[in-house]
Amino acid sequence: MNEIEAALDDLDGLHEAFRALSDTQRASALTSNAKLGKKLRRELAAALDTYVSTVISTSRGELDPKRVRNCRGAAAGMMPTAVASQRRLASLVEERRIPNPEFRQDLQQLLSLSLHCRAALAALAPTVDRRAAEALGNKVLVELREATLLYVSTARAADDRGTEKARAAVVEHLKKTESHAGEFVALAPGSGNDASSLGVTLSKDVVEMLHKTALDWSAAAAPSESEGAA
Repeated sequence: MNEIEAALDDLDGLHEAFRALSDTQRASALTSNAKLGKKLRRELAAALDTYVSTVISTSRGELDPKRVRNCRGAAAGMMPTAVASQRRLASLVEERRIPNPEFRQDLQQLLSLSLHCRAALAALAPTVDRRAAEALGNKVLVELREATLLYVSTARAADDRGTEKARAAVVEHLKKTESHAGEFVALAPGSGNDASSLGVTLSKDVVEMLHKTALDWSAAAAPSESEGAA
């Protein structure tokens, strides 16, 4: 299993546990005890956000086993009560599974955008103006982090059509980020070398990924003709 899949498994598990805790029809003290349930949901939300942020900040976009362990450690530090209740949480989740493949796919797309962006910046770094590259890179990475966390929080809060609402919430963020990411290519010297060429290629990939994601998610969020006529 590669590291991005391992990270997505972890994030999937945190998201599903949060949703299970929100289902008061389950036969568990974790859901019947309102105070405990609220505390656990708050911890799981913080753990998921921390895990996502740690993945996004991966140096050079190279997610390796050590980084995944760091992500897990950072997340665990945000949810002491959930860690202590690990067995009961697992039983609660298994009582009725609620898989959400769209959430996993979307999160993979957003995390990949950040990792590809870091890889592009690392490749461009030796050949471009460092201060300009850092300023632009920080802007794009911050925007991608904000979009990813907004997606996660929206999906977490939505009961039905969660991924649709989450996609709609971040479309404009992605469009704005696309325009900024497009400036990466302009930073590279005209003649170029192997490093610059790789950086330009990776930068173009990021822009294309952003454009396609925003386009696809805009189409998915648009109401159908029948919905518009209702």
